[in-house]
Amino acid sequence: MTYLPKADNFLFMSIDNQPNLPAASFSFRPAYFMAPLLALVMSLILTAIYFGRLPAEVAYRFSIDGAPVTYINAGLITGMLVGVQVLVVLLAFGLAFFLPRLSFFKTNQTDFWVKPGTLLGFMGNIMAVPQLILAYALLDVFVYNVHQIHLLPLWLFAIILIVIAAIVIGIFAIPVFVRAYKTFNGPSASKKE
Repeated sequence: MTYLPKADNFLFMSIDNQPNLPAASFSFRPAYFMAPLLALVMSLILTAIYFGRLPAEVAYRFSIDGAPVTYINAGLITGMLVGVQVLVVLLAFGLAFFLPRLSFFKTNQTDFWVKPGTLLGFMGNIMAVPQLILAYALLDVFVYNVHQIHLLPLWLFAIILIVIAAIVIGIFAIPVFVRAYKTFNGPSASKKE
């Protein structure tokens, strides 16, 4: 069912000049948790490619010079890294599925500086950041134990990924901050510019 605003409904526009949709139109969408799901699928593909080629005991911790320090059962480390990713996907799914059903989101759709759907998409998909770090750790274990080469250190990959995520968040947050500033300062803020 689509919602077509009537002329009198334009008096009740949200901050981003979009008509405030009725509560029934705000619902679950798979896009709200697509990034964590894709990261999990990528990890499962990596596992399918590499797991059969792993030795029974795999190195997963290394010294500063790159020598293996700690070994663990291949099935255990793979199960732990993939299992945590499954939990992250379930958490993202839970956010995307249950938050739209909360009365807070249904009754306060006009009070957000961002559309509630955009907020839910951000909340669900931002969980891909720690999940990508876990997927990289899994890839690093696989590549070292199959090919005996090291990839980029995990800590460096994590820093690069977090910086990229912060830049993306900043890009999407700037319009929200501008709307908030204009909301709090009213029409006088736009006259000064």
